[in-house]
Amino acid sequence: MKEQYNNQNTFLSMIDMDLIRRGLLHAIQDLVFIVKVMDEETFKYIYVNKIGMDYAKLGEECYGKTFAEVLSEDTAEILRVQYAKVASEAKAHTFCDVVSLPKGELHYESSLNPVFDEEGVCQFIICITRDITAQIEEKAEIEEKQMLFKSLLEYNNDSIISMDSIGRITYANPATYEIFGYRYEELHNKFIFEFINKEYEKDFQIIFKGALQGRAKQIVSRKYVHKEGYELYISLRTIPIIVNAEIVGVYIVTRDVTRQVLNEMRTEYLAYYDQLTGLMNRISCANKLNVFLNDNTEFALVFIDLDEFHLINDTFGHKEGDKVLQKVTECLSSLQIDGMHLFREHDDQFVMLIENITKERVEIVAKSILKKISEHFVIEEEDVYLSASIGIVMAPTDGEDEKILFQRVDAALEKAKEKGKGHYQFYCSGLDCEREQRFIIENQLHRAIEKNEFCLYYQPQMNIETKKIASMEALIRWENKELGFVSPNQFIPLAERTGFIIKLDEWVVNEVCRQIREWLNKGYEVVPIAVNISARHFRSITLIEMITRALHKYNVPAHLLAIEVTEGALMHKDISKRVLLQLKEQNLKIHLDDFGTGYSSLSYLKTYPIDTLKIDRSFMEGIHVDERDTNITAAIIHLAHTLELNVIAEGVEKAEQIQFLKEKNVKFVQGYYYSRPLSKYDVENVYYK
Repeated sequence: MKEQYNNQNTFLSMIDMDLIRRGLLHAIQDLVFIVKVMDEETFKYIYVNKIGMDYAKLGEECYGKTFAEVLSEDTAEILRVQYAKVASEAKAHTFCDVVSLPKGELHYESSLNPVFDEEGVCQFIICITRDITAQIEEKAEIEEKQMLFKSLLEYNNDSIISMDSIGRITYANPATYEIFGYRYEELHNKFIFEFINKEYEKDFQIIFKGALQGRAKQIVSRKYVHKEGYELYISLRTIPIIVNAEIVGVYIVTRDVTRQVLNEMRTEYLAYYDQLTGLMNRISCANKLNVFLNDNTEFALVFIDLDEFHLINDTFGHKEGDKVLQKVTECLSSLQIDGMHLFREHDDQFVMLIENITKERVEIVAKSILKKISEHFVIEEEDVYLSASIGIVMAPTDGEDEKILFQRVDAALEKAKEKGKGHYQFYCSGLDCEREQRFIIENQLHRAIEKNEFCLYYQPQMNIETKKIASMEALIRWENKELGFVSPNQFIPLAERTGFIIKLDEWVVNEVCRQIREWLNKGYEVVPIAVNISARHFRSITLIEMITRALHKYNVPAHLLAIEVTEGALMHKDISKRVLLQLKEQNLKIHLDDFGTGYSSLSYLKTYPIDTLKIDRSFMEGIHVDERDTNITAAIIHLAHTLELNVIAEGVEKAEQIQFLKEKNVKFVQGYYYSRPLSKYDVENVYYK
């Protein structure tokens, strides 16, 4: 004990200020901290070398002070715990800590060593701290690499077999049994050639002889039949056994690579095939398309996009949506088309490449696709009707480059969507200009509100019995200084796609409320005005607040404002019902627009608090022209009356349509037969004065 103390005392005697000034301890590259142990919980700095000062951001004023007096609360507490452990246990202790910096983490290892007096009392603790970041990073890098290969190697131990120069087995490790099914006792003193599959025995003879000549060789990923009869994949290599500069035998190192091979097969499959549908994917599509281009093959590129498919996912969930996509795949695959290659491009988009087909034949195919997809699907015991839009390019006529062909088929698809749901469109040169025009419109659209470029027109909804105005629908119009008058059919879809529709809806609601207040102030007998709310905005949590705020701002009675929504807005049942009930609580009327043209469901009418059903103009156009349209329209009217709903027929332009509606007891109509959409001044002059 005395000798130990003398050694420690000798060491302590070195710790004087003269030596420190001479920089002996400062020269140590590790961080050095020496503290005086006041008690098992209190420690005061008596020395810190320069690198330690820099690291801890300390100065010599730290001497004689505790951790808590010079360090942050968290750091001081961490150090106190570590030093207290050394003081209480009277033995050395090592701990690691991490410093987070903007450029990354630094790792330090600190070794705390107690210094005792002759009575064995810990008087000082010397801390040597070193930067181990490089070691930690190296270790982390190794661990990361190990993790990358863990799935392939975790259960695959190599088999190692040693043989003499004539191929007699002298040793086999335990993994040999796991891979081949043979125990060492079964292999010992047997010739390796007895256990090699016949189909590559010749290859093995070659690499075995090569190893005896000093050349390491390998056979990669060969199928092997296990002793129990099942197949696996192995990779093996031969390594010369050299003793005293002489080749005396050969090692065979064999690895079971079954999992790796199967994973590679699956990876290759996933790289070129879509998991959900089993169809070839967009990479396969691009590859096949380029093969056709390189071979100068004439072909059609048919791009199929399911209309508003996101509503299926929103309503029934992605699991049911995936089932629908699988059914669509079955429908498309069932088309018997020579030279057809079907791909899933992305989400709800499919591509067909059809070799050596005429434009006339492609048109027949497009119609067949639309018909197939329009057949109803059953989801959760509800009939759901889909539609698709199709863009078509003919190669190489429309382009000889993958990028150009896809740009042009996309332009054709956009044009098809402009026509409405369920249309197809061949590419033509004018579509490029149209696409550029859409880009210009989109840029101008986002500044149109602040430039005060929008205005509202109002189309009367007439009572055909009294021939008096019953209500109106507000219709937005846009006139831009550069573009002139822009059709709603052009800018509304763009607003929907970009999300600008929410701002547009808000502007319309506020403008309608402002106009109602203006007319009320003039003493007019104002009729209710309906505003269209987009499906996207309908699901927004801000909708109710926005409408309520507009009504209050302009002090407008709620019964003078009606909300029009399409079936697409009602697809999410829980949200839709809650929003509609909140609107009804505000005393607002609810109109269901375009009934029968979207994802129709009778449950909407039974479940939701709807006041009025609007018959789409597409049905009215077919009255007395298409028997099916006539019957559908009659059925919708009968259904609405049964449910005690009001009916408004849109797009009424002919006297025979009026007569049909009178016979079906429909009171309200909207269309050019009575009036085009009118400016606010025309409304005043025609109906309010």
